[in-house]
Amino acid sequence: MTLQEFFGAHPKAALAFSGGVDSSYLLYAARQLGADVKAYYVKTAFQPEFEYEDAVRLSGELGAELRVVNADILQYDEVTANPGNRCY
Repeated sequence: MTLQEFFGAHPKAALAFSGGVDSSYLLYAARQLGADVKAYYVKTAFQPEFEYEDAVRLSGELGAELRVVNADILQYDEVTANPGNRCY
């Protein structure tokens, strides 16, 4: 299935948008293909401010609504405990 076929079948979409290369291309393609797409950016303590600013700038340039979801993930003990089996 091509992006044109996908957005033709799903003209309204929500996109997890980080402002990175992959999600930026998808947002661009969706807008070029006439999709009514809303971009969602999850803002946490782990994302640098410049990434957020890039996401805001690009979504504005593409005419896509950006919704920011603020997530205070440092409130969770399993995040701040820094256990030995962490994934990083």
